[in-house]
Amino acid sequence: MKSGNGVRTCLGQQGFTLLELMIGTAVAVIITAAAFTALTSSSKATRVNDQTAQTQQNGRLAMELLSHDIKMAGYGMIGPVGNCGTAIVARDNNAAGVDTGPDSVSMVVPTTTTILAAAAIGPFGTSANPLQLVSASGFSSGSISIGGVISASLGTQTGNTFTLGSTIAAPVTFPAGTLVSLLQCVTYQVMQTGGANTAAICGANVPCLARGIAAPLIAGQIDCNGAGGATACTSIAEGIEDVQLAYACDGCNLAVNGGLADLIVDDQGPINNIFDATDFIPNSTVTTSPPPSDAIRLVRVTVVAREAQNEQGFGEGTVAQANTAGPVIVEDHNPSTPGDPGYVAATYRQSRRRIITRTVEVRNIGL
Repeated sequence: MKSGNGVRTCLGQQGFTLLELMIGTAVAVIITAAAFTALTSSSKATRVNDQTAQTQQNGRLAMELLSHDIKMAGYGMIGPVGNCGTAIVARDNNAAGVDTGPDSVSMVVPTTTTILAAAAIGPFGTSANPLQLVSASGFSSGSISIGGVISASLGTQTGNTFTLGSTIAAPVTFPAGTLVSLLQCVTYQVMQTGGANTAAICGANVPCLARGIAAPLIAGQIDCNGAGGATACTSIAEGIEDVQLAYACDGCNLAVNGGLADLIVDDQGPINNIFDATDFIPNSTVTTSPPPSDAIRLVRVTVVAREAQNEQGFGEGTVAQANTAGPVIVEDHNPSTPGDPGYVAATYRQSRRRIITRTVEVRNIGL
């Protein structure tokens, strides 16, 4: 239709008012902000879950490796191997009192395994009746266990044929296919900031749990921070903040059965003839200190794993928080004890932690 001035218009055609545009824009902004917040929260939650799962996995890996070697400690061992004079060299961080850091431990374990290619008939010696192995890979030197029954040092090598560096008297005969294992003294140790070889072993993943053939520092002590530790020890699990070990033994307390083994774990607390948690020795505060290797029956292992990176966005890593909950206390180790290099009160609560504890029965010592 035409208006009075001759301009044609259409009935019902009109635009938005300024107020309607402002309301629509505000609704769109609110919806977009809500969607962005949900997306951001989902992304942060996913990252937190991933870090938590990784922390749990690191703790479980450390526990599995420790438990496996503790079970195998002393396999076929009849004398010192490398820097281990006994099957388990138990070293509490501070045997005389409260710990100021993680414990460490060294063990004699089979690290490389093959079988005899032909029957071996004794007596064995440095030049008589050599051993013929299916594979000699990794057997260039060290001690070996034959069938988990006897051990001896390796002597000369020609291909897959070895003579022994020590004599095993007759009669000893092993059929073809008998298991032959290389025995080595391996050390587990938590590497923390400030350690001489921490950077070389952990890289940027400090702290970490190291495993390897470490050099002795002083009599009775083997350490990944000692000479050669940087090359002999390698990181096996990152984010491992603490490892604490406690030992239950039979025949290490002279007040129980005269110190004689009787196939019953010694009482370490009140003598009540009941095996309980007090019968584990976290500080080696026993008549014979540390407990002799052949008296150890059980090892209680506790691993504390923390996130490799502080979380961002949920408050854990954004500001320093008051340590109202206190540090994680494991066995006889309180991280806030003066002298502990791994504890910083202002940042301690910025990382989540997972604690795993397992009691492991030794299989090859004290039989």
